[in-house]
Amino acid sequence: MNERAGRPHRPLEAAARLVHVPPARIRYYIRVGLIRPVRTEGRLVYFGDAELARLRKIRRLHDDLGLNAAGVEVALRLLDEIENLRITRNSRD
Repeated sequence: MNERAGRPHRPLEAAARLVHVPPARIRYYIRVGLIRPVRTEGRLVYFGDAELARLRKIRRLHDDLGLNAAGVEVALRLLDEIENLRITRNSRD
């Protein structure tokens, strides 16, 4: 496990095991822009905690709701916007 700023970075295969998604599917998510590795070394990619959480979200949207990559992208954008609005509202309170 590699670390940057005290947070572990996991290689693709370890991330795949943790989020229960095949490595090939994660590579596809990277290709279509649904997820970005926190770090890349040549062909090796690494994921931090935030990316693992996003991968879990993507998995649920795909597996549980049956969304394709385009649908997942829209849903993620909407979920991100909701979270940003929640943060903005809480900062005003």
